[in-house]
Amino acid sequence: MTSHQKIRIMSLFILFLFVSITVFLWFGGVRFINQLALPLPLRIVLWASLLFALFFSPLLFYLQTLGQKGPLLDAMAWAGYLLMGLYSILICGVIGRDLLLGFAALLSKGTSKGHAAMDLPVNPSRRGLLIHGINWGLAGATGLLTGFALKGALTPPQVITLTHPTPHGGLRGLRIVQISDIHVSHTIRRGMVERIVTMVSSLAPDIVVLTGDLVDGSVSMLRHGVAPLAGLHAPMGNYFITGNHEYYSGVYPWLEEIKRLGFTVLLNSHQTLDYKGTPLVLAGVTDFHAGRIVPEHASSPKQALAGAPEDAYRILLAHQPLSFPEAKAENCHLTLSGHTHGGQYFPFTWMIHLVQPWVAGLYEEEGHRLYVNRGTAFWGPPLRLGSPSEITLHLFS
Repeated sequence: MTSHQKIRIMSLFILFLFVSITVFLWFGGVRFINQLALPLPLRIVLWASLLFALFFSPLLFYLQTLGQKGPLLDAMAWAGYLLMGLYSILICGVIGRDLLLGFAALLSKGTSKGHAAMDLPVNPSRRGLLIHGINWGLAGATGLLTGFALKGALTPPQVITLTHPTPHGGLRGLRIVQISDIHVSHTIRRGMVERIVTMVSSLAPDIVVLTGDLVDGSVSMLRHGVAPLAGLHAPMGNYFITGNHEYYSGVYPWLEEIKRLGFTVLLNSHQTLDYKGTPLVLAGVTDFHAGRIVPEHASSPKQALAGAPEDAYRILLAHQPLSFPEAKAENCHLTLSGHTHGGQYFPFTWMIHLVQPWVAGLYEEEGHRLYVNRGTAFWGPPLRLGSPSEITLHLFS
């Protein structure tokens, strides 16, 4: 990575951090906590929880660099991410409240023009009571949504079964199981990975594909957590592609560890497989933005399919669905992606549509198919609401 690229990435990170801190402090603290009719000590406790949600992540990273690990850091991550998720839901509610009240005030002002009776000053006590009631309603709704979302995150992933037609039916009966975005970390440990391996094995796959974002942390920190993946044994192989989080976690050591676990890593490359005499091209690209961090890993479906048989059914593994246009250009019949988590939890399950053209599920354009897996676990806040985690079974007919 060049110094210019490093500066650009660091500048974007600092900008994102500044905006996040500003939004959390203003809407979570000033516009909500300070408006609650609570004793000062309780408001201080709430402010402390808000600040912890904001700054536990760099603290966690600092402790890791000192060689610290164990249950205490795991507990810190659970508390921090849960509070981050809770406050993110709450802040969206506060922003919505302020927008609605502002709109109502403008509407009231517009309709009161020319009506002297309406020009009387608003009773401050009544307005304060209204705000007080809305705030407690927001607090209650946030608590309920967070509770349901936490339960959703800890629920085993759904098995989604999808059927794909193939030319001449040569691949009829082929079973590909897709897992994605497991994010093994302080909050997702070995037990969850063992559960995923058991569920995948029960589906009797011919091929297993893992479409990126396996980890959030170093090999030394997470080797024990990912070890159960070595128990996956698909007759036609296990295949892996990088997601963006592999590049944040040390991509080269992880590539070696993933190979050791029995996966074939597809780095802008393909393999031509044989299923009962019918050829099948399975290709994989690096993460859509990998080239920004490791230039030699710049994502290229064209390179991945170079030399592949033209008449074979083509499947492309691409972590981000943004690779779909290039996949279509390379005549890929099916593209398997992840990355989006389907928004993971409300209200982001709605908001994600503002930035992602392909969010979750099956899409078909010009005879080419894209499937976006919602993720087999979760990232960051241990919350799932409106977008359950999944393991996808792709059946071919």
